[in-house]
Amino acid sequence: MTRPWPFSLFGLLATLACLAPAAGLAAPQPIRTTEAGIELSVRSLDWHLDGPFAMRSLELVVRNPHDRPLETTVLLPLAPHERLQGYALDVEGRLRDAVAVERVAARVAFEETVRQQVDPALAEKDAGNAYRIRVFPVPPRGERRLRVDVASLAERAACGWRHQLEPGLPAGTAIKAVMTLQGRQTPREWRMGAGRPVPEVCLRAPRGDVAYAASFDDGLQMHWLEVPTLTFPAATAQRPQPAAVEIVWDASYSQLGVDRSRELELLSLWLEGRTVNVVLTVLRNDVRSQRLQVRNRADAQALLTALRDERPDGATHLGAWRPDPGVNEVLLFSDAVNTWPGTLAPVDKPVFVLGTRLGNPALARWLGRAGGQVLDLSATSPQAALAQMQQVPQAQARLGPRDASWHLASHTPERGALRACHVAPQPAAVPSLPLTHAASAPAVQRHQARPGTASGHAAGQASFWCATWWAEGLEAQAEQHRATLASIGERFGIPNAETSLLVLESDEDYVRHGILPSQADASLRERVLRHRQLAEARKAQAWARNRADIEHGWQERQTWWRNSYPKGDFTPATEKERRRVEASGNAQRMAVASVSVPAPTPAPAPAAGVPSAANPSVVSAIGLRLQAVRMDAPYVETLRTAQDAAQLYERHADLRNRYGQSPAFHFDVADRLFELGDTALGWRVLSNLVELLPRDQATLRLVAYRLQEAGLPVPAVALLRRVKTLAPDEPQSFRDLALALGAPPTCQEALDLLAHVVDTPWLRRFADVGLIALAEYHDQASRCPGARPTSWPDALQTTLPVGLRVVLRWDLNDTDIDLHVTDPNRETAFYGHRRTHQGGHMSKDFVAGYGPEEFILKDPKPGDYQVAVNYFGSRLARLSRGVVINITLQTGFGTPAMQQRTLSMRLLENTGTVTIGGFTVRPDGELLAEEKP
Repeated sequence: MTRPWPFSLFGLLATLACLAPAAGLAAPQPIRTTEAGIELSVRSLDWHLDGPFAMRSLELVVRNPHDRPLETTVLLPLAPHERLQGYALDVEGRLRDAVAVERVAARVAFEETVRQQVDPALAEKDAGNAYRIRVFPVPPRGERRLRVDVASLAERAACGWRHQLEPGLPAGTAIKAVMTLQGRQTPREWRMGAGRPVPEVCLRAPRGDVAYAASFDDGLQMHWLEVPTLTFPAATAQRPQPAAVEIVWDASYSQLGVDRSRELELLSLWLEGRTVNVVLTVLRNDVRSQRLQVRNRADAQALLTALRDERPDGATHLGAWRPDPGVNEVLLFSDAVNTWPGTLAPVDKPVFVLGTRLGNPALARWLGRAGGQVLDLSATSPQAALAQMQQVPQAQARLGPRDASWHLASHTPERGALRACHVAPQPAAVPSLPLTHAASAPAVQRHQARPGTASGHAAGQASFWCATWWAEGLEAQAEQHRATLASIGERFGIPNAETSLLVLESDEDYVRHGILPSQADASLRERVLRHRQLAEARKAQAWARNRADIEHGWQERQTWWRNSYPKGDFTPATEKERRRVEASGNAQRMAVASVSVPAPTPAPAPAAGVPSAANPSVVSAIGLRLQAVRMDAPYVETLRTAQDAAQLYERHADLRNRYGQSPAFHFDVADRLFELGDTALGWRVLSNLVELLPRDQATLRLVAYRLQEAGLPVPAVALLRRVKTLAPDEPQSFRDLALALGAPPTCQEALDLLAHVVDTPWLRRFADVGLIALAEYHDQASRCPGARPTSWPDALQTTLPVGLRVVLRWDLNDTDIDLHVTDPNRETAFYGHRRTHQGGHMSKDFVAGYGPEEFILKDPKPGDYQVAVNYFGSRLARLSRGVVINITLQTGFGTPAMQQRTLSMRLLENTGTVTIGGFTVRPDGELLAEEKP
């Protein structure tokens, strides 16, 4: 619990200084939805101003004009001085406030609630200073209401605290806005919308430093401090001219359509009259650097022209960049949004982060902390930015080893002030912030965070910003601070890399998922806490039940393996029945455990014994005859007729203005580039999906699958590691990474991941995944020198090698895709007919996940085989982009001689059964290596 903040508003009187068109700041992108068919409007817009703090509350209406319920995502891009503080969703006619929940727990609760067709909403922090709010369901021909609360900080100006009331409204919106000043009863109203000027309001502020303080019951103390630049001596010190500089130009896909003329103008001004050695680095999903010298205007113009001609494409991989050791400083032209996973290198040189719109202020501050600056060119002219770069900052925080408890919005002043917060676990003396001033450098002056009096509302906002800066200081290296980020987010209600904001419909949903509601609902909180205690007690029972189920399933598989099955001619009597089962629909499929067909009769079993990998029926030399799956997108024929990769890439550049926001477009272009043999361009275009959806595990999976198929395991593993972090509740996150790490020297990590899949009691919708992972564990262990033994019982230590294995997995959650394998007898194994006459075995139907579905055959009969899939449908209530499937064909599975072939392709929903390809097993046991044209 928090003790009250005993303050009133600084100066007691907040004066409305002006209400006029704003200038200087670029408007943030408008709020919008991800679904083109969803309508978004604003019902009300309210502002509450209190000293340096503002709160913007928008009530949104999301309308679904379609005839089926849909999930939609509201995208909320914010300006650098704004943060999402909360939201609420209408539940039974009333707006219910969201609560902060650890990120994975929040997503699991949201998705499980969606599967029950009830009403949750989930807000997550996206890459950069942006947020996404998932809402389900938006009823057919109906609507949902959503309130969004955005906190912002004023600019410190000569008139006081100047607030720019930029609404960020959806396109085409016009509405009456209401503004309330703390301590005043009468609100102010005006019209806002497209083409109307954005007003400014200036509130009176004291001339000197401003501070607030808070104490919490567990001893935690926060001190918020604002040091205005108006009190600083005029800066006169000039920076020394660098002899060598590195210019890093962000040419990633996020820069497409961005007007970078201010960045180029600033660079032109900076180069004017200089002779300087330059390391020119172009940053995308990879890094390209060259050395050159700028000696005159012609050299500078050539450099600017080269940067202007760089085509924005690919993800942003800041982890691949290391500052050149031979330069004095770095000019980084970027939006400061890093989308490709990887650890950032330590920065020991001044880095000037320069961008037209900075998407991730926290990362920008982290990059510039070694004496650099962060300059947002949407708020600063190139001439003013150049002047700031050439001068020693008016003030700069100089934090030493004893100052680790300070968390800063910026190490240099922004928007007229330097703002910081001191967080101490126990009560302590009034803290002081060490600063150097340009006129007195290198002497350090300390500014005390001595609180005055303020309103409870203002002090509460100061607490929110303290926790925000604290979390953002950790987010630049989030993997190292996951637990602390989750703790800060849950305690202070802040969405960050490890915390989301969640609304559930009913009290029972909160209890079932163990989600603590707001402090106001004490009785429900007590119920949730009791449920958590019971769930912890039941956890051991769930693990024991899972082990028993795995042992039982593996014993059944051993029984199947020990039997011998006839390989003679066989005329299936099941084709009509198979078609009937497939046509029966989703309502019946879950009840189909087996169909009424003649069961395969095993031949007499050989003498009992333990299966051995020494003498399996192994086939090799995989040759898979592929059958093209035609897409119906209008650009497909344009891509198909390109003669080479260069021509295709040019066509891609022309088409992406129309189709660039479609993930499927980038996948199709990359797929064709890989076919034409240009791996580097294929990877670049494919990485656009990561730039568009950097925290969407389904997207990251499909990119990783295709990179593996293209022979690029290192970037694929980086993506799969991020997927494991994003979705540790899904067994596929561990299994996919394990399959990518199977070769030495990482095979032991792969085995540990597969063992985790085997041992963990997953949700029931992940059917058979533990048994499939156990088979894959034994397969990989056969090729992993020095593999550590497991503690499993003897029953699970038995390896069951097979001659032929086909595995299907896909990238879209809550999706039902069926694997069909037809053998030389023309008998098809599928979910409704899992055992075939010659001994084929199909795994259980995977109807609500990512797969896998597995077909195994110990001794494949010679002849032709066909592989087909049926995209039965998706439970995702979205306007689907289709699904990317990944098929793996393996021979000698479970032995050191295992060989495999993998392919990925995209399918559209409701396309029925699609033949993927075929292969032939020769009488000598080998697969025919001939490709089908």
